[in-house]
Amino acid sequence: MFIEAIITAIIVSIDGFFSGVAVGIKKTKIVLDKLLVISIIPIIMAMPIMLVGRYVSSFIGSNIANYIGALLFLVLAINSFIQIRSNKDKDKNETDSINLFSSIVVGFTIGIDSSISAFSLALGGHNPFITPFYFGIAHGILIWLGNYISLNKTISNIHLIEYLSPILFMIIAISKLV
Repeated sequence: MFIEAIITAIIVSIDGFFSGVAVGIKKTKIVLDKLLVISIIPIIMAMPIMLVGRYVSSFIGSNIANYIGALLFLVLAINSFIQIRSNKDKDKNETDSINLFSSIVVGFTIGIDSSISAFSLALGGHNPFITPFYFGIAHGILIWLGNYISLNKTISNIHLIEYLSPILFMIIAISKLV
């Protein structure tokens, strides 16, 4: 059960890695206090959602919980594909600095995906007080890593990797059905 939560947290956080890369490509460093804000928001959002999921799981069977979890991961996959498309259509002339407001917006954006995944994990019996921290830690590490790599290295063909997150969400959805 622990491994499932860690793997899910890492997969949900892959988008954070690309957010860190995008900011770093603009030669903007994400400083520690802004990174902490971004990482804490998914924890705060996921905990109450997991408590609701744990409560709901007591009323439904494990098969229904798996179907709901699969559906939620499928929704995340579709949403990730849509976000990738909309990011390609956006104007590339964005500001060169990340401020507190931008950090909060990024935190809420990644917190939504984390909360949906956390709800699915809660249906499977995961701890609602510990599991959200996996999401926050994974986001923090992967955002920092993406930012660090893009600031220190030339990254080319990153667009080939950006579809990894939605593909992995689809794999998780399918695995819940099998």
